Parts: sequence; structure tokens; C-alpha cells
Amino acid sequence: MLRNSGVVLSVVAAAYGLSAMGDQMAIVALTLRLHDEGRSGYVLSLLVVASVLPLVVVGPLAGPLVDRIESSRLIMTVTALQAVVALGLALTTDTVVAVLLLALLGCGAALALPALQLLVPQITGEEATARGYARLETFRAVGNIAGPALAGLLVAVWDARIALAVNAASFALLGTALAAVGVRRRPVAVTTRPGWLGQVREGVRVLGADRLLRTAIGALACAIVFTAILVVARVFFIRDDLGASDAGYGVLVTAHTVGMLLTSAFLAPRVPLAWQPRVLVCAGLLMGASLLLSAAVPVLPVVVVAFALAGVANSLQSLSIRNLIHARVPAGVRGRAFASSGAVLNGANMAGTALGGPAAVALGGAGALQLAGAGTLLASLAAGPMLFRRAVDEAGPAGTCEEEDPDNGIRLPAK
Repeated sequence: MLRNSGVVLSVVAAAYGLSAMGDQMAIVALTLRLHDEGRSGYVLSLLVVASVLPLVVVGPLAGPLVDRIESSRLIMTVTALQAVVALGLALTTDTVVAVLLLALLGCGAALALPALQLLVPQITGEEATARGYARLETFRAVGNIAGPALAGLLVAVWDARIALAVNAASFALLGTALAAVGVRRRPVAVTTRPGWLGQVREGVRVLGADRLLRTAIGALACAIVFTAILVVARVFFIRDDLGASDAGYGVLVTAHTVGMLLTSAFLAPRVPLAWQPRVLVCAGLLMGASLLLSAAVPVLPVVVVAFALAGVANSLQSLSIRNLIHARVPAGVRGRAFASSGAVLNGANMAGTALGGPAAVALGGAGALQLAGAGTLLASLAAGPMLFRRAVDEAGPAGTCEEEDPDNGIRLPAK
């Protein structure tokens, strides 16, 4: 059992990064395999939907398990099952079975991801959770960079099954790492507990009852609907408007990810908690301005810088909302809050991705980026006055200044 918190955090974050790498490898390997089999674009899109939809639907419904079960045990159990499912994904050649197995992996992620976030304060202490979340995000970004490249190499040298087998091994490594470090998060005891749907509603209620969180999550979700247009539109913009080669496309996608990586490693951990609402607004403005700059000045060096700045904004948005939820939600319902907020934000991402295709067809790549940038700017500006006005620590951290919700017995932060 490891005792040093820095070492424990690095081990867990590295295992999480390997798991993220495996997830990317699975999507890329399956996409390449199905493409080579002559499957339609609709089938390829279904892969992405199958991996994300469980986070939107299953996450909130299964959220009470995250709060009620010891986090490490839950993650180890889920990742062991995911390793088996991922191994089945490597062995099957049936497209329908592959999509169903990918959806099962998404169901596991809907439990494991919020549980992993609950472990961070147990590793770092409450005073250093921002550093802990940033470390996880850093290794996730590294995994997201390495995954597609490694998958492409393995598929080229061997076949998709090897890349999918590596994904199965990554789940086993995450569970093994948690067993090795021995970190535990004991569930918060409650005197009364409503029925299952009542517990699910607690996760939504605790976010909706806090005006700052309600505004922050709503604004970020609206911004993401527009920002996610980039996922589809960028290939049209880069190839048609910018006239870049395949190598140029790779450079631009990498620039976005590198911006995320550097921000989560060096900038985000240093943002004080009281600044997080303002950082969330400023990151949204930066994202919108970067997308508009790309569309207005389609010159490769300018777009590289703009995409890197969009990555900076992306990382700041992700970590700011996570830190705000941690600070303002009581520990006993925090897992459900993470699951519910994740469902909203992932749903917004799916909606924006779905909008990206029609937007690119109707407006072209540059026009779709202009729409994405303008929408992101407007959503951020609309939330700006309220988020700038209210300080995150106006009532202290969640749990220090609370009032009891008489309907369910949980503790809510004072407003």
C-alpha cells in the first residue's frame, strides 16, 4: 500500500490515462475495421453514440450506487467487468454485438468516472483537490493523444483485435493500480434514505437548488452545444477552407489537445477556488473567440494558435465546473451530482456533434465554425454577469454552512 499522496495521485492518474488511451484505441480500431468492411457513415456515428449515450442516460440513474458504495471497490468491480466486455469486443466480428458491447463499456464508465472523482479528495486532501483533478485531466489528455496514434499503428501492423485487446488490458491496469495504492472513500452515513428515484432526484436537486451551479452548468451546456460543432466541422474547414493536407489536419487536432494538456498540467491547478466562476466565463469567451478567429483568418499558423487556445479554454471549462461542484455540493450526494452534471454536459456534446454535420453542409466549414464561435460567445456572455457577481466561497465550502432539506434528509449548501 502506497502512502505518499503525490505518488498515489500519479499512479491513479497514470492508470486513468492508460484507460483513456484504451478507450480512444477502441473507437479508432473499430472505426477503421468497420470502414474497411464497407459500413456506412451512420454505423460509424453509432459507435460514438453507443459510447457516450450511457453517460447521459445510465449515469444519473445509477448515481446512487456511486455515493453508497466504497469508491475503490466499485471502480475495481466495474473495471474488472469492463475488461471482460472489452475482451469480448476484441473477439467478436459482428457489428451489432460490437455496438452493444461498446454501450456496456459506456455503462461502466458512467459509474467508474464519478467514483474516480470522489477518490481525489481522499488522495490529495480537501485543500488540494484542484491539483488532483488537474492531474487526472493531464494524464487523460496524454492518453487521448497517444490512443489514436497507437491504434493506427497496431491496426496497420497487425489488426484491430490487438488494439482492442490493449483496451481490455487498460481496464485491468486501472483496477490493479487502485488495489495497489489502497486509497479508500467511505460512503457518508445518512439517517434516512428515500427510494431509488428519490436518490436520483437528489443529484439533480442539489445542483438545481444552487443558483451558481445551476447557472454555470446551464451556461456551459449551452456553450458546448455550439462548441461541439467543431468536432464534425473541423474536417470540412481544414480540408476545404484551409486547404491543409492530412499532416496539417493532424497538426491542428494535436494543437488543440496540446493546449488542453499544458493547461491542465500548469495553469488550471493554480487557479484559486474563488476565481472559478469567472474563469469559466472567460474560458467560454476564449473558446468562442478562438473559433471565430480560425474562421476569419484561415491561415495555417493562425489556426494552429487558435486551436491551441481552444484547447486551453476546453481544459479550463472542464476543470472549473468540476471544482465548483466539489466545493458546493455536500459529500453525501457528490457522486450523484457529478453523474447528473456529466449527463447534462455529455448530452450537450452529443447534440452539438449531431448539429455539426448539417451545419457544415449548409454553411461550409468556415461558416460552421463561425456559428460555433458566435453561439459559444453568446452563451458565455449571458452567464457572465451572474457568475462574476457571485463568489464561489460566499458560504464557504459545501458542508461548512448548510441547511437541511426536509424532503430527503441530505444537507444542502446555504444560498
